[in-house]
Amino acid sequence: MIEKVIDWTWVEQEYQRIKFELETIEPLYKWSISPKGILKTTHKTKYGMADRQGNVHINQAFINTTSYELLEATIRHEFAHLCVGLQHGHDAVFKAKAQQFEAHFRSINKSQHQQISNNIGHKYELYASFKDGEELLLKKVQRKHKKYTQYKPTVFHYLTINGKKIVAFNYRDVVEKKF
Repeated sequence: MIEKVIDWTWVEQEYQRIKFELETIEPLYKWSISPKGILKTTHKTKYGMADRQGNVHINQAFINTTSYELLEATIRHEFAHLCVGLQHGHDAVFKAKAQQFEAHFRSINKSQHQQISNNIGHKYELYASFKDGEELLLKKVQRKHKKYTQYKPTVFHYLTINGKKIVAFNYRDVVEKKF
């Protein structure tokens, strides 16, 4: 079975469908910021964002993927921000509303996240190195983090993966595949 890929029309329809559903849970007049519309973004690290004007920005990396559940969770997440107000960030008030709005990311298949990641186009790959010389690709990222560049394991303080002690982290430039 071939699944239809997401296009921008689908994103707009999902926005309207979810907004209508959430209005029955929390009437719009009670929202901190009234939803205005949906816009595209090409942000390198975020699936979506909400702004003070009431716009929900959805990453164009969803286009031509089959990440339907991830898209829905992202829209619900951004609506939760609008409902409680952006000043709440990801605090307990926001988390309660996100739970009520069913903005669940944890149960979404990793392949959906991978599709978006592939479309975003990251600069670096982050690898964990083990004592036996084995390396494991952890993720692709846009920038290097101090947590990994300055990682210094000690006898009693170190990170592990499947019980194997990580001795170092390494970043490598992503090599674009030519087809």
